[in-house]
Amino acid sequence: MRTGILLGVALMCPMAGWAADQPFDIKPGLWNISTTTQMSGAPPIPNLDQMTPEQRARIEAALKNVGGGSHAITMKKCITKEDIQKALAEASSSKDSTCSPKLVSSSASKVVLHIDCTQEKRETKSSGDIIVERQDSEHFKATGTVKINSANGRTMDVKSALTGTFVSSDCGDVKPGE
Repeated sequence: MRTGILLGVALMCPMAGWAADQPFDIKPGLWNISTTTQMSGAPPIPNLDQMTPEQRARIEAALKNVGGGSHAITMKKCITKEDIQKALAEASSSKDSTCSPKLVSSSASKVVLHIDCTQEKRETKSSGDIIVERQDSEHFKATGTVKINSANGRTMDVKSALTGTFVSSDCGDVKPGE
């Protein structure tokens, strides 16, 4: 659900810091990114109370498989200097009116980002913080928390932990931006 947004923002954080006065010092190239996401609470589905009992039962049964547990994902990501600059420009852009990221602080070893999102169509608002810490030029970790609130009073908390491990300066078959 929102974990894709959170993951995307978490992957952008080290990139955003790279362009600061004290660059977030990680190597460009192929990275192994591992993310664990834990969700709790009721997913903020709009109009759930207006559905037929059958529709609501199907959705609630499907949601039991999604929430309340940990989900782990590991992927390979090619990070280039150009991707980093582009991510920073997009993170600072106001063209996406649904989310407003704010770079709270940035140094060579730590980036802190706050994000607020409003999705009028889904009648949800979310707010969260992401902290990315450099361990060395080939390792970083990130943590993120997001609280999602819907107009019907349902709330969901999403917590993510991410680790990045440098693999190689050659990205091989993994294309930048994928």
